[in-house]
Amino acid sequence: MSEVDKMTARTFAWLEPLLAIVSCPHTGRALRPAAVPELTGLLSRQRLGPAPEGMVGALVAEGSPVAYPIIGPIVDFLEQDALYLSDAPESLPRNEDSPSAAIKNDVKAWYDRFGWKKGADGRYGDTALFSQVERTAHAFYEMDSHLQFLDCLPGGTFLLDAASGPVAHPEYKSYSRHYQYRVCVDISYTTLQEAAAKIGRQGFYCMADLCHLPFRDNVFDAVVSGYAIQHIPESDQLQAIGELHRVLAQGKQCCIMTDLRVSLTGRITHKLLRTMAGGAHRSSRLAPGSGPPSAAGQPGPLYYCPRSRRWWHNALSYLGCAGSAETLRLLEKSEFERVFGNSRTAARILRRLERALPRVSAPFARYGLIRFSKTAHAGR
Repeated sequence: MSEVDKMTARTFAWLEPLLAIVSCPHTGRALRPAAVPELTGLLSRQRLGPAPEGMVGALVAEGSPVAYPIIGPIVDFLEQDALYLSDAPESLPRNEDSPSAAIKNDVKAWYDRFGWKKGADGRYGDTALFSQVERTAHAFYEMDSHLQFLDCLPGGTFLLDAASGPVAHPEYKSYSRHYQYRVCVDISYTTLQEAAAKIGRQGFYCMADLCHLPFRDNVFDAVVSGYAIQHIPESDQLQAIGELHRVLAQGKQCCIMTDLRVSLTGRITHKLLRTMAGGAHRSSRLAPGSGPPSAAGQPGPLYYCPRSRRWWHNALSYLGCAGSAETLRLLEKSEFERVFGNSRTAARILRRLERALPRVSAPFARYGLIRFSKTAHAGR
């Protein structure tokens, strides 16, 4: 090993566990770190442009046309940020102008500029719109639902947090308590900086598209994903779920928290609850493409396309895996507060009902918990 190679190995020693599971999205081959001096000779001057601010190196693979920047503790696998190598063909397949790519860029911009930015009150924009951190009855109701699948996370080496966000709630940290490493994946650099500040050295942080995960097959001992699939373009959602299934190890479990498209029966039930509370309330999260309610500083609507329980059952059947679509929470924040106010007793009773009858209550649920395990013969 040359002195340069030894220096590179020392510089990127912290990446060594991650290198055991990542692979080049273009070639599927193993990746290795290259420091900036080595990259100078590898990158194409015609297509390099300015190097990303804070770049300390990149991951490269034998025969790959691109390199993936390492910016501080974050590895950037996004296609639009990849660095061309000098021997790369003049034209590489790109989908940057497709409708799907435009939606993903809009979602990324929404979270970078607003969703995972903190306001004057210290809350993230997304949290202020859809959740809360105060000690209220709804906060307890939401927190308890986020803890209901800890039994699916018994421990292991690698936990994948797919679209991790900034690990916005304290209970989210508990997901990786029995795992050696937590791999946080998101399309937002802003959010991964926040996640790194909370998870620290237990974590690895990758900017990546859930539809093109930069990991080898069967490498994660568990996968969690919170409220992300609904913000992926409608045409790409099944592909993203397939990617989560692909990287999940045999016999392990994936847990997806997601909004559900409410059935007609569910809409009638919710309307009755709202009427009992003294008036109708129009939900902001019912129709594909609709976004969150407006808020100061919001850079436009957030793409939103939830799926029905039937769709989820069909998706799991397509993947050939055992799974279920259960109730995570029956009510969204505004509905809960309109019906129950700040009653912790009501929150406890409702949570007991949801836990006792997760499948019976699922047709009426605003939020679902999708669980599936990867069997030895699963596949598409």
